[in-house]
Amino acid sequence: MRLKKHIIIPAILSVILVFCSEPAARNSDWEKTAEQWSLSWSDEFEGSGEPDTSKWERPEYNRRANPQGPDGWWLKDDAYLDGDGHLVIRARKLEDMNGDGDPFDYSSGAVRSRGRFEQAFGRFEIRAQLPTQEGWWVAFWLFSASVGQVDGSGEDGTEIDIMEAFGWTDAVNHALHWDLSADGAESESFRTDVAGIRTGFHQFGLEWTAEEYIFYIDGMESWRSSAGGVSRVPEYLKITGEISTLANHIGNWWAGNPDRSTFPDQFLVDWVRVYSRRPEN
Repeated sequence: MRLKKHIIIPAILSVILVFCSEPAARNSDWEKTAEQWSLSWSDEFEGSGEPDTSKWERPEYNRRANPQGPDGWWLKDDAYLDGDGHLVIRARKLEDMNGDGDPFDYSSGAVRSRGRFEQAFGRFEIRAQLPTQEGWWVAFWLFSASVGQVDGSGEDGTEIDIMEAFGWTDAVNHALHWDLSADGAESESFRTDVAGIRTGFHQFGLEWTAEEYIFYIDGMESWRSSAGGVSRVPEYLKITGEISTLANHIGNWWAGNPDRSTFPDQFLVDWVRVYSRRPEN
């Protein structure tokens, strides 16, 4: 994901929320309205090798270039099914990838449903186990090409970061970015510490309505916002890992320094599910 200007972080940033490592109970905030939704798309990540190409593509390019140091690549080989019902997003330290003289580079995996599945509004949920090493971050997010239309509003497309998380801290980040341009983007975000989030599998969710975005961690509401004006266009899903050695990424407030980590490391995804609201009778 991109780090952008004009980030507005509410004063409630310091609130520490505590969640268990097991899936949320049915009386959680998330499940109270479960009967209002019907499943529209999902992946349980059965099998091994390449993810289902009817649902996902795997981008591959120099995602996080650094002229003064190692680059952070997206490579297809770092997004795969493990045969035990998981999508693996792997992070690695590699030899110089592009012959630019760096002693090594880093790589991580990514999948996206671009051109395969897009939806406006609904419930979006992932169950996943976070990585253990610092120096990279993982994310579950929604995107559309129209996020780059600069018109003073996010209604024509907003990058919706349902979760961004790390291997070395209990922090979970939610964010909204719109009017993306070469100069950055308009943004609003919320970051909270979640005790126990790095142990076991956890669920991260979004309820996207015409009025607002509501974010959930382990079934409990963690943030809500309508910043920029709620997006009204279909968006595709992205599950990614990212490594950058730029100074504004390796600080303690974000991903940490990959030079201090032991790779490979992995982000395990158990499933992804998308729901549409049932018509009212």
